[in-house]
Amino acid sequence: MKSILCIVTVLFFATSTVTAQCSETDETKILLIGDSWANFIGTDQVINTTFEKWGHSNYKFLTNGILAENGTQTSDFLQPVKLNEIAAQLNANPSIKIVHLSIGGNDVLNDWNKNWSPAKTDSLLDSVYNRLTAIIDFIKVNKPGVQILWSGYAYPNFGEIINELAPFQTTHPFYATWAGMGSPTFTELNGILNYFSDTITALAAIDPQVNFVKATGLMQYSYGQLVNLSVPPSGNYPALTAPMPDGYPDYPSPKLSMRTYLIFRDCFHLTPAGYGVLLDYQTQKYYHKALMDDQYFLSEGGTRDGSVSAQGTIASSLQIGELAQEEFSTILSFNTTVMPDTGVSKASLFLRRATLTGNNPIGSTMQVKIVNGNFGATVDLEATDYSASGNATDDPCSFGSVTDNGHWLRLDLPATLLPYITHLNTTQFMISAQAATGGLITFSGATDPEFAPVLNVTYGPSFTGITEYQVNAPVTVYPNPTYGPLVIDAGTNKISKIEIVDMPGKIVMIKEFPLSGTIDISSLNAGIYSLKITTGSGITTTKIIKR
Repeated sequence: MKSILCIVTVLFFATSTVTAQCSETDETKILLIGDSWANFIGTDQVINTTFEKWGHSNYKFLTNGILAENGTQTSDFLQPVKLNEIAAQLNANPSIKIVHLSIGGNDVLNDWNKNWSPAKTDSLLDSVYNRLTAIIDFIKVNKPGVQILWSGYAYPNFGEIINELAPFQTTHPFYATWAGMGSPTFTELNGILNYFSDTITALAAIDPQVNFVKATGLMQYSYGQLVNLSVPPSGNYPALTAPMPDGYPDYPSPKLSMRTYLIFRDCFHLTPAGYGVLLDYQTQKYYHKALMDDQYFLSEGGTRDGSVSAQGTIASSLQIGELAQEEFSTILSFNTTVMPDTGVSKASLFLRRATLTGNNPIGSTMQVKIVNGNFGATVDLEATDYSASGNATDDPCSFGSVTDNGHWLRLDLPATLLPYITHLNTTQFMISAQAATGGLITFSGATDPEFAPVLNVTYGPSFTGITEYQVNAPVTVYPNPTYGPLVIDAGTNKISKIEIVDMPGKIVMIKEFPLSGTIDISSLNAGIYSLKITTGSGITTTKIIKR
């Protein structure tokens, strides 16, 4: 796990990122494998940059010229040289948690033609799918339990970029690629990409180790078509209006998102900023929570989160710093009563910057106060919370970036605070900036779970992670992920009760047994839940995913 060593001297935060009060040891968590998209993502350092923005600055990616090679197809990754390198890197780097896999795009660009019959097209896509799943199976065998994110692709832009060279279209380096496919329209080529992407969506729905964040229209959404398209269907649309994830399948990705090489513009590779947009979206939808440790909790929101000043002013927004000479601290509440009865060996708080007024107050030593229960008479915010003593107060180690809106601050909590994070009560934190700077930062609240404050915990030596936590009660749960039906097989043990808890810590379903070993959770929203199963032999807690 991450190694944190606190230092005595308090360092001032740099202007580009939050300079840590403590040092951290980098961990290789992501193995990057695939074609030119993987190569560019690695060369542009997009994963590391994005992770720092999201507060995961200690998690890094690993790749090399064998693992990420331009022009490769799925068949190349079933050859011994690449399979051996994948196995070697997984073996040599036990901290790898996720494989970022970008492969399959060249199979279509190099082999498909728009004039093929539907049956021939299906045959090609089936063979690509079979080779892709063979690669995935090889990865899973060599790293049991590893998660795999298939990166997917955004729409290409052959038609506009190449035709703008008229009458010299054939001089474009990718003209032969486009012509080899029969010069497909945007709708024809985008349709193939969406069709194949939907098959991976279906795979991710039944394989708990495979993940996919479909974003074929992401460049359209992020950049917009700001001027009329120079080829049919012409027209334009503003940024942030294209519907996600498919966008407008009759349009290309905007050429502003396409890589340039001084004398020509690429047709299917993104700019460094474009790949940054892709990784940011994938982190929002997947990586941010996937990189958490044994269990994470979202803050409760409502009247239980907010800020309070030294003068007793209460605000529903999460504010830290100084406004009109009034000092504000943020209070966050987490329902930790659903955590297992075990110690916490490590914990972090994640907060996302929403706005800044005046000078950035996150530039001096931070302070975190904790209480097992609540600061005031109730768990709701009260004017007296600011002066409440709590159980302990200490300075966290600060990482991440708060230099722009949308960036995340990570506070690694010192050991003095950890004993007060337990299953016995709600856990409340008060977070303050210790020096007045004449500025106020506001963090995102709990309204949107993707941007809500997070408490990330690692349990003690007796706990090996929420997906494996068991007490004398071996239980099998399947299918996982599920769209609704869930089979709970406890063998000869009699199941007396199950509880399903969402990630913010709210119990959303309780079932009393003995009943059939099958339950239906189709009424629950899509997301990750904790399933607590009580039998005569003990308790099992495991993670389930509702699609």
